Amino acid sequence: MTTLAGDMILLAFDAEGGRLPVRQSLAPAVRGALLAELLDGGALTDEAGAAGAVGEAPPDAALREVWQRIGAEPGRKWLHWVRKDGRASIHAVLRGLEKDGLLERSSGRVFGVFPLERVGLTPAGLAAAGELRAAVTAAVEDPGARAGGAADGRVALLAGLAHAGGQLGTVLAADRRRGFKDRLTVLSEGAAPVSAAVRRAVQDLQGAAVS
Repeated sequence: MTTLAGDMILLAFDAEGGRLPVRQSLAPAVRGALLAELLDGGALTDEAGAAGAVGEAPPDAALREVWQRIGAEPGRKWLHWVRKDGRASIHAVLRGLEKDGLLERSSGRVFGVFPLERVGLTPAGLAAAGELRAAVTAAVEDPGARAGGAADGRVALLAGLAHAGGQLGTVLAADRRRGFKDRLTVLSEGAAPVSAAVRRAVQDLQGAAVS
């Protein structure tokens, strides 16, 4: 099973799996997924709006790095950790997906001069991304579907964070997202307190881009 952050990146790929769009919002969404997985798994606590590390270090490298940082700097708010080291976290999660055989990298040059790294999904990655999109769509459109299982809770958490982080564009078109606005709000609230920090971080990035 991939991490929640790995799932977030799989969702971000285009339908053909050959392109990972360059979006500023992806970094806070991935960071939020790392934080939410740690919190949901009991490795982090919410202490009056601040993150605290507990228990043993997670085995996954990307999760472990976040957990160690929070342990070394207790008392910081969730927004701080959502904003922190987003690009590094994306690369760490990409390495994990590559290790799992879900994506592959290739190098080339633009105009024969400028180096370019391409990241695309393998056939296994394409299949995983397709299943993930279907599961997230079902979580949004069919709240009456089987609920309560660990897998269902995980998909709902992912959907809520993806909505907060603006990463549902590859899953649901804008008009369908508007049609399920109330359901998406509920899913996002289910990912609290991380989802609120992710939404704020994305809004700040968007505000900076137009100022």
